[in-house]
Amino acid sequence: MTEDPAVTPSYYKKGALECYEVIRASMGDIKYQGFLWGNVQKYLWRWEQKNGKQDLEKAVEYLSKLIETLD
Repeated sequence: MTEDPAVTPSYYKKGALECYEVIRASMGDIKYQGFLWGNVQKYLWRWEQKNGKQDLEKAVEYLSKLIETLD
């Protein structure tokens, strides 16, 4: 996982719990995949109008998480 604070800020982790893990556990795999895919689409949709490269990096992060669910 990228350690870029713009992509994975420290406030997404509390102690040993990471936000992604809590969301996945609460949603189950199918809904979690939909959550990830929706975020990929959101960041790809808005990157030119909002945060440019940062939004593309976020899209990559969510896509990487989505790919991890297939392992």
